[in-house]
Amino acid sequence: MIAKLTMNNFFEVAIFPIPDLVVFPRTVLPLHVFEPRYRTMIEDSIQQERMIGVCHTKKKISSARKNQSIKEALSSNQATYEPVEVFSAGQCKITEKTKDGRIYVNISLQYRLRLVQETQTLPYRICSCEILEDESADPSRLFQHQADIINLMRSIMEQEAPRELTKFDETAWLKLGPEDFSFDIFKIMRFPPDLMQSLLESTNTEKRLLLIKETLSNGLQNARK
Repeated sequence: MIAKLTMNNFFEVAIFPIPDLVVFPRTVLPLHVFEPRYRTMIEDSIQQERMIGVCHTKKKISSARKNQSIKEALSSNQATYEPVEVFSAGQCKITEKTKDGRIYVNISLQYRLRLVQETQTLPYRICSCEILEDESADPSRLFQHQADIINLMRSIMEQEAPRELTKFDETAWLKLGPEDFSFDIFKIMRFPPDLMQSLLESTNTEKRLLLIKETLSNGLQNARK
């Protein structure tokens, strides 16, 4: 399916802001959608072949009403958040609809995008967005960082999750390009949301790999104390 473009050749994207959720390209994200506006967004986006961007948030704009019943929550919109400007987006597929109207979906996040302009605010945001590409870099240095990170990943698994080592395919990880590797690593581990957001926003592959390596190294050292 081809993503929908605006007249200025930007991507037209519906925005799904979720606090503390940072997702990288090359990820399939399952979601349970129950708010009326976002159920509408899902249906509209599939019908109009519009991508959905899943993003971390800057701040809460308005709060949900307290002490709601399940029925009330399903029939009213909840808290509203201001989205960050950089996020991942892709096409959505519905996997299940429940009798009470909830929707289960998989969003195949393909692109890293930067928000350029908001074109619709209600009932949900639609924005014009551009692809955010990494800068060129020396591949030999990048692959060395990649190998160092893989060694750290193995050491962390040996210490904290030895049973997972049998599933850890170092050869497959080494075969990935450095940019894809720096995204795919977050399929199996998580950092604090704001740190992950800064990694997503970085267009310098080497700096992103160095920060990942530093974070893993510090975590391993702290675990050994």
